Amino acid sequence: MKINRFIFAPMAVFACLTIHAETLPAPQTTGGMPLMQAMAERKSIREYDLSKPVTKQELSNMLWAAWGITHDGKHTIATAMNRQELSLYVITERNISRYNPEDNSLTVVNTGDFRELAGRQDFAKAAPVNIALVVDTAKQERLEFQAYTAGAASQNIYLYCASAGLKSVVRAMFNHDALPEALKLGPNEKILFVQTVAH
Repeated sequence: MKINRFIFAPMAVFACLTIHAETLPAPQTTGGMPLMQAMAERKSIREYDLSKPVTKQELSNMLWAAWGITHDGKHTIATAMNRQELSLYVITERNISRYNPEDNSLTVVNTGDFRELAGRQDFAKAAPVNIALVVDTAKQERLEFQAYTAGAASQNIYLYCASAGLKSVVRAMFNHDALPEALKLGPNEKILFVQTVAH
């Protein structure tokens, strides 16, 4: 029997896109530090203990805090006109992954250590986790609304880190030419900030 290879080509592409998907542990959405205390503890820190990794559970919790799905099907932060223009990319020493809030998973988009592109400061290049906050300008064209969305997500990461005993700082200093290419962004996507997280 002759097999039409063109029928199976889309299936092969789909398999390649999903084979590297990793489901994170379920986010812990109860407990933690009281909100008012977390706000009082929130601060930018640039000195880290690089001997301690950020665990998968911690990563799951902070990504959910920034852009996860709540019990009513909405995101943990608001977006103007419900445009939902945000995407999060996790940059580690091993790879770059895109966060999928619908099933709390990560899909690898590039393999290798691209942390040098994620920050011009030495601490960012050595930190275990950098999170790129990316907006889709086709979904939301107004800069002030894009900035609000990314800022709200960044603040939630800060608050989670304060509650969990992690350290963090958000930055606009990264390689603006090479990092979008490493993230394999589309023409309408742009990075607003990169947030470093470590112990």
